[in-house]
Amino acid sequence: MLLRDEQDVPRRAPEGRRALLGELQRFLLSGAPFPAAAWVRHRELVPALIVYLRVGRAFRRKGLSAALPLIPPVAHRPERAKETPATTFCARAAAWRLVGLARTLAGRHLCLHESLGVCAALRTLGFPVQVVIGYPVIELADGDEELHAWPALGDTPLTGRSHSSPLGYLELYRYPEGAGASAAVGASAAVAERAPRADAAPALNVVSTARKGAIAEGVPCC
Repeated sequence: MLLRDEQDVPRRAPEGRRALLGELQRFLLSGAPFPAAAWVRHRELVPALIVYLRVGRAFRRKGLSAALPLIPPVAHRPERAKETPATTFCARAAAWRLVGLARTLAGRHLCLHESLGVCAALRTLGFPVQVVIGYPVIELADGDEELHAWPALGDTPLTGRSHSSPLGYLELYRYPEGAGASAAVGASAAVAERAPRADAAPALNVVSTARKGAIAEGVPCC
């Protein structure tokens, strides 16, 4: 069972993502002061891209267990540490620029590979990003039940098209684990379009354990 490619994520109408984009647009059009220090400048992208590529290479060669130790702590950049519309916009813009550069140099990869790279790169730039792995709570059009991964700033996905967000996935776990991670995992309702039934909780626990073991062993690696 492989993680899904970004192109294969089913099309839905994620109201949460539309609300997010609307909030960002209103912020930009409001004329509010934009924190220039939060914007990622071109000269910052190359060092971050190197980290992206190193993490991706480790994941491709040896799996998640080799890639996770390479994800750095969040750099001390107070202007990028808060989850505001401004920092979210800056993080999304930087994420897409990094993905574009990485795909130009190394090609397109599956979602977990690219999410780990984005996460590591943005953390070097001061954004407290994590990789979220989720399981679809709505049956996919092709009948598959594949995991999906995405980089997130809090509960906000940083990549993915506006019509193919991970809002149809139940959050299972986050990497790297640490302060605040458990609280974020508990907020799975903000990630899923509809919550699973209470009587499905034991089955989801089994799924979570099985999937986590498979990922740690490198089964879904690119």
